[in-house]
Parts: sequence; C-alpha cells; structure tokens
Amino acid sequence: MPLDLHRFIQLRPFLYHLTALSNVDLIRASGALHPAAESLTTGGAAQLLRTRRGTHEVVSVDGKRVHIRDQSPLHRGNVTLDDGWSFDDFVDHLNRHVFFWPGSVDGPIEHGRRHFQRNAAEDTVVFVLRTEAVLSANPTSVPYFCRYNSGAPRCSGGAKSPRGADTFQTADSFPRTAGAVVEVVFNGRVSLPVGDIQTVLPRTFL
Repeated sequence: MPLDLHRFIQLRPFLYHLTALSNVDLIRASGALHPAAESLTTGGAAQLLRTRRGTHEVVSVDGKRVHIRDQSPLHRGNVTLDDGWSFDDFVDHLNRHVFFWPGSVDGPIEHGRRHFQRNAAEDTVVFVLRTEAVLSANPTSVPYFCRYNSGAPRCSGGAKSPRGADTFQTADSFPRTAGAVVEVVFNGRVSLPVGDIQTVLPRTFL
C-alpha cells in the first residue's frame, strides 16, 4: 500500500530543520531552504559535492557567509551501495536534497532529537514548520520519504545499511506506514510557507 499523505500529516503535523544560526537571516530573505549542493556550487566549492564533509564548511554566497553542516556520521564502512553506485555518488545525492525530521507539536521523532543533541552545543537553530504548509508551499516539488537516518548509516546484526536509488521514495512507492517515516526530503530548494516562521534552539527538545 502507498503511504497515505493525509494520514502522515495527521500523525506528523510538524517538520523540523536544523541549520546554523548565522544562516537564518539569509534563509528568511530568500524565503527558502537550500540544499548543500546549491550553496557549494554558488559559493565556488563544487569540488566538495562528492566528498564527505568531515567538518563544517563555510562558503560565500552573494557576499554572505553560508555555513554547511558536516557529514561526520556518514561512514563508508557502514554502507552497502546499489549496483552502479559509488560512495561519492551517494554523497552527491545527499547534497542535492533538503532534509526534515517529522514530528508533533512536542518535537521531532527520536532520530531528530538525537541529531539535535549532537548539535545542541553549537550555534544552531531549528525551523519549526507545519507539514501541510510546507507541502502547500511547494506544489510542484515531490516530497520523498526515508525509513532511516540517511546520513548516519549503521550496521545491524553485521549487515550494512543499504543506500542508493531507493533511499528516498515517493509516497506511492514508500513500502511502510506513516509511523515508519524517519525523514521527509525534497530534491532542490524548499520554499518556506508564507507567514511567521518559528525558530527555536535545539535544546528545546532535549
């Protein structure tokens, strides 16, 4: 059965996105969240598109500094890739998407809370957006769904975590229920809903 979007919105009425505090003004001014690939390319760092970021990167976009999060939890040894995919291909694939943790009014699901805990000591903020409003603000963008934390693969019972073309799936192809969604993902920039956009500190949910 395909993922029931109406049921998903009911179960996970909020989406959460973490970014550097210094990025907030630029995000608000542009009215959108931008994938790392766009910032890296515009900022003259396209050579990093296919390279795992062990540390945060800073690029200049239109004269403003943009902080791009690291990919430290993305360990090559924990991944089994689809045929025809290289690890660099997958890094590039991740960089072209914008990621949200789904959740309720009380905060994101546990995966998101752990992610926020890892970043709570840094100068970061969380955008809190209504799921339905995000979907409505991006009518021509297809939302994708992932059943695990795509950027932090782990081995389970000796088996590596699969990654590749099916990492992100449309509602029609997602094989599980709304409660199994760990990430909501868009390919390319995501327009912010019109109106007041709430931002909070990550420790709010710890």
